[in-house]
Amino acid sequence: MRKIFYSAVSAFCIFASPLFAKDEAKSDYVRYQGDDKAGKLETIVVSMKKGDVKVDLIGAVHIADKAYYAELTELFKTYEVLLFELVDGQSIKEELEGKKDEVSAKDNDPAFKFLRGMMTSLSSYFNFQYQTDGIDYRTANFVHADVSMEQFQKMQKDKGESFFTLYQKAVRAQLELGTDKSMEPKGGQLLLALLGDSSGLKVVMARSLAGADKLLEKIEGDSGTVILTERNKVALGVLEKQLAAGKKNLGIFYGAAHLADMEARMVKMGFERTGEKWITAWDIKPRARQQPKADAAK
Repeated sequence: MRKIFYSAVSAFCIFASPLFAKDEAKSDYVRYQGDDKAGKLETIVVSMKKGDVKVDLIGAVHIADKAYYAELTELFKTYEVLLFELVDGQSIKEELEGKKDEVSAKDNDPAFKFLRGMMTSLSSYFNFQYQTDGIDYRTANFVHADVSMEQFQKMQKDKGESFFTLYQKAVRAQLELGTDKSMEPKGGQLLLALLGDSSGLKVVMARSLAGADKLLEKIEGDSGTVILTERNKVALGVLEKQLAAGKKNLGIFYGAAHLADMEARMVKMGFERTGEKWITAWDIKPRARQQPKADAAK
């Protein structure tokens, strides 16, 4: 059970755009607040300023409570421009807007088919919503700030990288780092899962996600990865174009794993951190606590 669980966490780290920050950033971008039974997985919004320009870095979790995406949707309305992460996202946005009839290349890529299937299964089991179902990418101020499928595949080929090699790196890194027994599923949490209450396993997963910074650091290595570092460069290239066009109030909505490197690059561009706030992505409660009082009294 232990090996299966940690392999699943490693796979989630890679295929869901890892959620973790590097140690040298000296800052958290995703955190868990709670105990073994209940708590909250939270993601950050980092405010950066340079002169009269304000840019918010908005950490994303790719499966979460519906309320999380609803709160983000309201936040997105406050920006002149919202730069968003999604491989082949411009193509998908055009399809949603009815400007394009053909199916996105992303849907024909085996790795992304696997990703979609895994995310859908996890969303169903944990009663979460998948990000692309919770966010309306047709929103007028949305600007794609990621690579196309063709660019992504070429960059991975040039770097000798694939989802499979990244998964292998994740498994090796986990074996090298060992496991923290405090992070392992406890008997009571497994029993609840067998009885249909996934809250205990949500707690374990949330703690693992919030504490896996060393795992990501090993996967990234000295040369970085396409899935994180190289896509950050693309995103900040789009940011520079928007700044040159005179935009003053922008948001960048990217997987929280990207934010440590992204923030460091923005500091080099002359930005400084001016504030932060946290948004609840997973509000974890045992099923018994979720029952209405009237039902509980029966």
